[in-house]
Amino acid sequence: MLSFLYRLMRSFREEHGYRPNVVIMNSGHFRLLQENLAELHEYPEISRLLGMEIMLSEDSVHPHVGWMPQAQRAVG
Repeated sequence: MLSFLYRLMRSFREEHGYRPNVVIMNSGHFRLLQENLAELHEYPEISRLLGMEIMLSEDSVHPHVGWMPQAQRAVG
């Protein structure tokens, strides 16, 4: 999961010229991320490590990243 998110972040940065600040995923993806980060289970710790706000949406078939002004304030 981490390598997938890294590739999404890198592609976004290459395309737009700045880093994404939000990742949208469903709760199953978030559980996988928590399993990948065994030492970090809490949302704030994972969000801080990624440098992005995490938004959960059950409509999200695959994780995707973006940039939202309100997320910049929450992460920054």
